[in-house]
Amino acid sequence: MEQPLRIVARAMQNRYARYHRLAEKARSDVDLARTGRLVAGMFMLVGICDALSTNWALSHGAFEVNGAMRWLQDSLGPFWFVPKAMAHALVAAMIVWSPNRMVLSIMAVMTVVTAMVVANNVQIAAILSA
Repeated sequence: MEQPLRIVARAMQNRYARYHRLAEKARSDVDLARTGRLVAGMFMLVGICDALSTNWALSHGAFEVNGAMRWLQDSLGPFWFVPKAMAHALVAAMIVWSPNRMVLSIMAVMTVVTAMVVANNVQIAAILSA
């Protein structure tokens, strides 16, 4: 009888191999690859705008609602955005590595949601600076 950990390990290897093939196929599709790079770039751009707009709002007296980001701001001071930028870069790399339709759809929605956060930050900063 096979050990449970070996069964799980084999199942994970099979899933990884299947996903790797799916990602390879998606990267070989010129349109999907191009769209993946576009979505990844937009996700990075919106992430940078989020950090800048957050700093702008904070400089006018706003406060961070997200507890994790607040902790980073308290712990890292002006470098709080570095882990956030690294996370965005990792996600962008994953988008480029596997630009399948599901990933692109989800990340396009997440980019729009993050853009809405940026718009909210800008609105708050504008109100507080007036």
